[in-house]
Amino acid sequence: MAALTLVACVIILASAEPFAEAMVHSGRLLGLNEFLLIQWLAPLASEAPAVTIAVLFVVAGRAANGLGALVSDKINQWTLLVGMLPLAMSLGAGAVAALPLDARQAEEFFLTAAQSLFALALLLRLRLGLGSAVALVGLFGVQVGLAFIYRNDEARTVTTLTMLAWIYLGLAAILFLVNGRRMLDLLRAGLLERRMGKVGAPVRPEVVRGQR
Repeated sequence: MAALTLVACVIILASAEPFAEAMVHSGRLLGLNEFLLIQWLAPLASEAPAVTIAVLFVVAGRAANGLGALVSDKINQWTLLVGMLPLAMSLGAGAVAALPLDARQAEEFFLTAAQSLFALALLLRLRLGLGSAVALVGLFGVQVGLAFIYRNDEARTVTTLTMLAWIYLGLAAILFLVNGRRMLDLLRAGLLERRMGKVGAPVRPEVVRGQR
């Protein structure tokens, strides 16, 4: 595992900058919006390993492990990855520096956070049904479509991102209200397991089921 991690780090360091520069240059040659090209093409490369692992788990009949891998990847993105951005920038600049964000980038962060909250609300029942999956894919498709339509209108793009983010937050709020009791039961069960673990006593399955 250590050797694989080291090899991955070396490959990333060797290929990240040439890949980004080549992608931007290709966008200029093809007349494509550079921001959209980086936003939608680069994640296909960076997220491919996580998606592949999740698919392999599902094919092997271990859907729960596949979903767990995706959730773990999301947690990593919103903690380690986001936290490393200003640190990497400060390291490159040779001084402590904040990560500058324009209006569009700020709204992109807001939209992604709202998407994550909506996905969390969908998972309150500890399962992801077909309807939930269709809702996620459908809203994502709307986002991509609007981004392509307004690709040359920065002001309209920012307005669209803000609107979509509030739609996600509104849907998440509805789900939290509908499943409020379920959320309280999950929190109670989690706290019970933690308290039992601290005192060294085993957690009885029937107790946890009773809390649910």
